[in-house]
Amino acid sequence: MNGHAAGFRVFVRAMKLPHQKGDVASEGYQRLEDLATAYWYSEVLFASLELNIFGLLAERQATAEMLAEKTGYDADGLRRLLDVLAALGLIVEYAGEFSNAALALARLVPSSPDYLGDFLLYRRYFAPHWQRLATRVREGARANARPAEEAPEEYRRRTLAYVRALDLQARLKAAEALEIIKDLFDSPPGWVLDAGGGAGAWGRAFLKQWPGARGVLFELPETAGAARKLHPQPDLPGRMEIVAGSLLEPCMGGRPFDLIIVSNVIHAYGRAEAEVILASLAGCLAPGGTLLVHDYLADRHERDPVKGALYDLHMLLNTYNGRVYKLEETVELLYGAGLENVRFFHLESDSTIFLSKAGRGGKQQICSREMLAALAMREKFTFARVIDAEDIVIEPWVRMKCRFGCSRYAGSLCCPPNSLDEEQMRAVVRGYRRALLVQGTPPSALFHEQLLALERSLFLRGFHAALAFGAGPCPVCTSCPEDGRCRFPEKARPSLEACGVDVFETARRAGLTLNPVTHGQGYVKYVGLVLFDRK
Repeated sequence: MNGHAAGFRVFVRAMKLPHQKGDVASEGYQRLEDLATAYWYSEVLFASLELNIFGLLAERQATAEMLAEKTGYDADGLRRLLDVLAALGLIVEYAGEFSNAALALARLVPSSPDYLGDFLLYRRYFAPHWQRLATRVREGARANARPAEEAPEEYRRRTLAYVRALDLQARLKAAEALEIIKDLFDSPPGWVLDAGGGAGAWGRAFLKQWPGARGVLFELPETAGAARKLHPQPDLPGRMEIVAGSLLEPCMGGRPFDLIIVSNVIHAYGRAEAEVILASLAGCLAPGGTLLVHDYLADRHERDPVKGALYDLHMLLNTYNGRVYKLEETVELLYGAGLENVRFFHLESDSTIFLSKAGRGGKQQICSREMLAALAMREKFTFARVIDAEDIVIEPWVRMKCRFGCSRYAGSLCCPPNSLDEEQMRAVVRGYRRALLVQGTPPSALFHEQLLALERSLFLRGFHAALAFGAGPCPVCTSCPEDGRCRFPEKARPSLEACGVDVFETARRAGLTLNPVTHGQGYVKYVGLVLFDRK
């Protein structure tokens, strides 16, 4: 930053929009207002790219007045825009002069090899379609049907802009994926097929990784034409062939490939078409070959559970029948295509890669953390996270609060002093490796039933020692029998608090923030846990 060591107005943590931090237990109307103004953020970014703010600051740091004099922009408006960019952490201010922050310097300066401006501005193209979301839901009509009067040349121009924009993102995604999987291949692939790969960024990246490999980019005729324009002198002479065709038809005549890449394709199609495409590509794999699917997920819980769902709406608005699939649906599609040994890896950004092998070895059980979290979400929990058992916090004060803070103390067979004490609970937890922490909402009886269903699902998946702990007093009966014998032991479960678990701290370690209810329209969040992976 031009040598300055202190005094910058800069934010170094990843920005989280205000509406992403809401908590229904304690929030007021503000979250709704934040949602209503979320587009302000993107319009600030789009305007700054259009005005070339980051390119101007790449030349030299400058005051708002210096930039206004150079560009002729309105000085007051420019100064206020720069203040917002500084608040967002995209630029920094020192002694009245502005300069690019690291992210802007790398991705938003037009001369940068990793410039993303064209891709980001292409997102602006879809804004009018999103404004017709209500119409799409109400009437079922596509929001972006191609205008009948659009001239062929205009369509080619728009296609070129689209392919150029997505090629920028694809280069970054491919590099990110290679860092994860490049060492997973026993031997370098000989032939690589980039199926529906736009301008071929994924194929080019993989061919550069394996200098002895050769590749084919298979794309629709208009997209293939755009790819030839964008890369008229390919950096892989003689190694990358471009073939025009449709993935909905048998492709490449059954020609065998050691690696087939299908990136950001499946979400553009409905289930029936996706099955056809994957089956066709599986038929093009050489013995022992690998199919790589890269796409978004509608239920990626570990990072941003909203992004995939929003991308699914994007498909609703901008494709004929496309949709973003859930994790388990994607795995089922791959097994349905006759593939085996399915593995998946989340990229640090917002998408996921799946690797599967040619063959018919049968469907195998996948019990990864994310798959198990997806299993919990299917039981209608609002949050699910697999945690290490050692992150379960047990403290003596918790049961003391039951004793001196709860009117139902000693009134249930599942409450203290009848429940496990701290030492007993620690002994139980020490016998497990992992647990599923889940969150739900009232009524408590329904939450308890969902928790028991989750325990049973884990049991049926081979975790015979799955053991659930609920939230609050046992809701199975209104009161326990006077003889001290539970009528429904198969349903009764003690709560986490009753066994000394500090729910607030355990939830925090899992990435779930709990806040006290502060207003009459708020409601309690129930947190339960299922121990499942015995040592």
